[in-house]
Amino acid sequence: MEKKLPIYTDPAYGIEFIVDVEKFEFREMANPENRYTLEDIIDLGEEGYRFDHFDKTSRQDLTITPPQFVTLAPREMAEKYNKAVEEILLLTDFELMVDQQALTRRINRGELPTVEIGGHIFYADARIDLLRPKDVLSTMGIRFDDLEDWYVEDRNVYAFPYDPKNFEIGDREWDKILDYPIDLIFVEIPYVRTLDPVGWNRRNGWEEMEGLKETGLRLDFKAELVPWNKSGIDEIIAENRIKQPIREAVKENKRKESKKGRKM
Repeated sequence: MEKKLPIYTDPAYGIEFIVDVEKFEFREMANPENRYTLEDIIDLGEEGYRFDHFDKTSRQDLTITPPQFVTLAPREMAEKYNKAVEEILLLTDFELMVDQQALTRRINRGELPTVEIGGHIFYADARIDLLRPKDVLSTMGIRFDDLEDWYVEDRNVYAFPYDPKNFEIGDREWDKILDYPIDLIFVEIPYVRTLDPVGWNRRNGWEEMEGLKETGLRLDFKAELVPWNKSGIDEIIAENRIKQPIREAVKENKRKESKKGRKM
């Protein structure tokens, strides 16, 4: 049996919205395709939220201003965050949805998030566009800009070959590779805004705590090790192996032509 979700009825227009705390969205009851997530709405802090809604009946854009989720759905928020309802009612959405200890460590103490990649710790500093390996002076590290080529949009992660010896993105002539590179590993890490949302905000000139309800705030991550046979490289290797005899034939012809030219 599907769980019944709370309903918010806008007092000005009488429009009903389903309050879904699992997705943190408002869905119009009469037309569930009209949905508004944290990315779509304006955060008014303790006053709640605001979003524009097109009403089919009046053919007008209406401004909807629902309260916070802790007010609209305290029981569901309590279940989601494993707290008592009485405790939930004393908190704001921000205090509940964003780790306050991590926030203090990140902003007041200046601690950078870390991500373990291939057994080594990196500091994630979005403000200077850098994943910096701890206690390594031989390299500056990995630039997030350089990871853009390895960004997987539908999962919001970077999936890339990593060189654990040199603490950098693995570099190969991928159009010629015929086997799995034994000195590299393939890893996945979250997108830069997820790794260091505070640094991301600083770099872009936004308020430090902008969007933290959407991204969350953590200070420790670990890269996921992806087996090579699940990295997508098998298709590249298969294609390269088909091309290899052609390359060898072209190379041999060039060698023969060069040898013939020397004789002449």
